[in-house]
Amino acid sequence: MQDVDPVNAPGAELSIVELDDGALLALARDGDPEAYAALFTRYSYAAHRLARHLGQKEDSEDVVAESFAQVLSLVRRGKGPDRAFRAYLFTTIRHEAARRARASQRVTPTDDVERIDRPVPFGHGRLDEFERSAVRAAYESLPPRWRTVLWHLDVEGRTPQELGPLLELSPNSVSALVYRARSGLRQAYLQQHVKPSEPDSRTCRDVRAKLSAFVRRTASVREQEKVHAHLSACQECLSIYLDLQEVNREVG
Repeated sequence: MQDVDPVNAPGAELSIVELDDGALLALARDGDPEAYAALFTRYSYAAHRLARHLGQKEDSEDVVAESFAQVLSLVRRGKGPDRAFRAYLFTTIRHEAARRARASQRVTPTDDVERIDRPVPFGHGRLDEFERSAVRAAYESLPPRWRTVLWHLDVEGRTPQELGPLLELSPNSVSALVYRARSGLRQAYLQQHVKPSEPDSRTCRDVRAKLSAFVRRTASVREQEKVHAHLSACQECLSIYLDLQEVNREVG
């Protein structure tokens, strides 16, 4: 059985959820409410995760709703993002979370939405705290041998020839090992983006534990079939899957 994308299955009619962010934004800018609803579905899970991470646990629903509304207002006025919707939304959420934090400290905030439309530096290429912690946790979850080869090659800059005697492997075997380790690190990093809280359904728990392997196409055919069937019926798990797809595109 071939790998099946639950939102682009063979024989399925083309739908709005198959469009990329740029196409959806163009439709939303022309007044199509379904296009922006598709963007909301695609990024709602990630948006709530970020809002909670920024310390807005109790107000995460309000932060996310307000941020989506602010971006929509800009889009309808011909402003805002053209393609990088995820990054733009996350910047808006950071602004809104900061505004609410200042308000809670009795500092008068500004509700000037226009400031969100200005270029915002994304940490000069540095990872934010969540991303750093996700990378760290993913690395620490790997088998010791994978951690060793990644550390020596990617951190210390050593070569497979230098590592061969240390690992008792030929240079070619070291290269194969580091390939598997890097692939495992990418998959473990994706899994860090899955909501840590336990869902009510045991099926949801089982599926979410396999989502990173499903996205990276390393799951067995049987597991792929089970995950695909569940995603077709569970909107919440589908939202997580859609977010992992976007993260996976960034990871490569």
